[in-house]
Amino acid sequence: MGPKMRMTQVLSIEDLSPHMRRIVLTGDSLEDFPVDKESAHVKVIFPKPDTPNKSPKLGMYLGFKKWMRSYTVRYFDAKTLTLTLDFAINDHLGLATNWAANAKVNDYLGIAGPGEVKHADFHANRHLFFGDLTALPAIAATLEKLPENALGHAWIQVPTEQDIQTISHPTGVNVQWLVTKNKLTDEFLKALQAQPKDLANTAIFIALEAGVVRQLKTHLNEHCEYDKSKIYASAYWNKKQKS
Repeated sequence: MGPKMRMTQVLSIEDLSPHMRRIVLTGDSLEDFPVDKESAHVKVIFPKPDTPNKSPKLGMYLGFKKWMRSYTVRYFDAKTLTLTLDFAINDHLGLATNWAANAKVNDYLGIAGPGEVKHADFHANRHLFFGDLTALPAIAATLEKLPENALGHAWIQVPTEQDIQTISHPTGVNVQWLVTKNKLTDEFLKALQAQPKDLANTAIFIALEAGVVRQLKTHLNEHCEYDKSKIYASAYWNKKQKS
């Protein structure tokens, strides 16, 4: 049995920056949506582009995964039954980005999940985050959930200065914005190389293009001491196949 699927509708749309659009969803189906899942993912079920009423087909059927993508729970308000998702737009073409760029209030969207929160240890001695524009919602939501006395560093790539967001985070966590259109920048590797070799008590969050994830994990495996139970590393996209 798969995750519960819910039908929602677009309540509001806000452009946070040139490349990030916030879409708030609502619907009675969210009445039993779990709380405290910010930074976890949901499977978003998109309508087929040629669907007359723009309503996605829910359920498990042959080929259904073609219409699903993973997105971060940015906020959920159980009182108002509103679920907030942030979409990277104006960056590339694909099922999800095309839908988000053209979304209208009252449009339908399917939601399955949520999954589990990704950050491995919110109470680790230190925290390191590496992510590009696609990971910004997950990193921002995680930073907001860290203890006030948390220590660490976050490197977040965005394509323009206008894409820098104001994020709530502990004062002991330094957030560094890498402003470049090159999401494959070697600044992530340089940042990791500058860290101490002993990362045994450090929680590490990596969400980047598949090749960059491999690059950072290779460095960790070859040069660092780290606890594999305290790392989350995921390829949020592949340069050979964007969506």
